[in-house]
Amino acid sequence: MAYETILVERDAGRATVTLNRPEKLNAMTGETFVELHDAFREFADEDLDVVTIRGAGDHFSAGVDMAGVPEWAQQKPIAVRDNLEVVHDALRTIEGLDVPIVAAIDGYALGGGLELTLACDIRVASHRSKFGLPEANMGLAMDLGGAQKLPGMIGEGMTKWLIMTGKNIDAQRAFDVGLVEQVAAEGEFDAMVADLEDTLAEKPTYVLGIAKRQVHSARPSNLDEAMNQAIHHALTAYQEDETQRRVTEFLDRRAPAQTFRAPPSTARGRRPG
Repeated sequence: MAYETILVERDAGRATVTLNRPEKLNAMTGETFVELHDAFREFADEDLDVVTIRGAGDHFSAGVDMAGVPEWAQQKPIAVRDNLEVVHDALRTIEGLDVPIVAAIDGYALGGGLELTLACDIRVASHRSKFGLPEANMGLAMDLGGAQKLPGMIGEGMTKWLIMTGKNIDAQRAFDVGLVEQVAAEGEFDAMVADLEDTLAEKPTYVLGIAKRQVHSARPSNLDEAMNQAIHHALTAYQEDETQRRVTEFLDRRAPAQTFRAPPSTARGRRPG
């Protein structure tokens, strides 16, 4: 299948998915999430040992593209909800694949980009990576799972710090708090990712798939409910005048390539199913 915002490569039982909007710092659109959903649905029918998600160019992803933000305030809440549910469906499809998934993070992993890495099993960061959740700076609510999943990974306090301050942390701090599992020294990132892929590919894939299910079964039983509530929280924040003012000012200050989040519309009206 041909994709517009991602690249999918397969080689000897391994697949690499590359977010492919480097001119926009790989900011993700609604189409990106539809394509991620489609790609991972295809992977479910293939004999794969490992899947790696990475970004083209110098960054993993600066988040969700906000270029369409001037229009979302005029959308009906149900339309925004439907668009966010498409994104949630894509993230669930990624998480549910019975194959180990590696997030190879170089450069920015911000906002929705960071939340995409949470749908992966193991996160490897380059020494120059930066992580952050800048939504609060624009009066936006978390809506892609970060607030629900991060407490179990990095603790409640650090989760609140990331969300409430909107500040970035570097790769070493991300490793120290448990946000990433490995950090590569300068010049060693690709080799570290390849070594991890080799290690995972040596194991029986069905055993690693079972391990994923076992680990996920220990998550809070209300995780899906909390994710659904996040959509409604996001809708509430979207309607605030202060949010609209902050977003407008943000867009005036920054190029679209540096934007982070908006409720992404689903291109061509397609929805995962």
